[in-house]
Amino acid sequence: MHLPLSYPGLQSVLEHLEAVKRAHIISRSPGLQIVDKLIPLCLEKFCITRDEMAINRLKIKYDEDEVEFKMNDKTSNRKGIETREDRMRKCINFYICGRSTVNVDSLSWNLYSLPDSVDLKFRVNSLGAPYSCLHNAIIFIDPRSFPLKTAFTTISNTSTYDNQVVKSAESLTLFLLDDRIVTVEDLKKLNNKKVVFERVSYSRIEMVSLIKYYIEKKKVAETTFMISTKRTDDINEMLYEFEQAFGEFRCDLDDVNDRFIPGSSKFLIPINNDSRIQVYAIEDPKEGGGWKIVLKPVLAVLGL
Repeated sequence: MHLPLSYPGLQSVLEHLEAVKRAHIISRSPGLQIVDKLIPLCLEKFCITRDEMAINRLKIKYDEDEVEFKMNDKTSNRKGIETREDRMRKCINFYICGRSTVNVDSLSWNLYSLPDSVDLKFRVNSLGAPYSCLHNAIIFIDPRSFPLKTAFTTISNTSTYDNQVVKSAESLTLFLLDDRIVTVEDLKKLNNKKVVFERVSYSRIEMVSLIKYYIEKKKVAETTFMISTKRTDDINEMLYEFEQAFGEFRCDLDDVNDRFIPGSSKFLIPINNDSRIQVYAIEDPKEGGGWKIVLKPVLAVLGL
């Protein structure tokens, strides 16, 4: 006869059980419901907007007339007379609320507020939110999550660069939605290990001026900057700027393993006796393609 699981054993099984499966198993077991709220919940991702949410692979859409559940290409619908906010509240309470800890690897938040009586607190590694929603998301994040490993947000105005959550993330991606200038003063505020600008407009990023500032102040650069674009003209224009400013420092960068754009210029720019900056263009391997300009600081001995 098999012995029943001890509480530590049961805790380990439930904590590492896929969240959606766990919710449905718990709903059918009154005995497990007694301990479920005491055991941490682990989510690979949680995304929420005004109209829908996603919990790992489960997508839940709550419109004016019904709630639609979709997972693994299977769809089911439930009708009701509640408001949209009531349906959102019920879904969140069923799957997430009331847990001692909710660990989320990737939290995506595009919502200004949650319905009343929803008690949430996440421990997260990664946060993605438009800047207008960033403060609302932070309210529901356990302070122990900071600094974040990765953050994704939009640039709405210069206050973005002063936000401590933005500035402290190890890796930061900023989406440029409007035609704007990212100045040297803006760039100097970003001390993240890596910063990626997703350029989806005709915005200008003053990277050449930033490197000239580093050289003037002999400041050791510590941040890797990347500028992502889907327009080849953007790449050509940016490389031309570097050619005009730092043409004497063109270099083959034979020790770099990235996949360069064939025929594109590459540079190794000295900042001081200890620091260099590599500048080159690569193909973006992610889905949808595109290209990136990379500005990567290296030690002088590694840059030779």
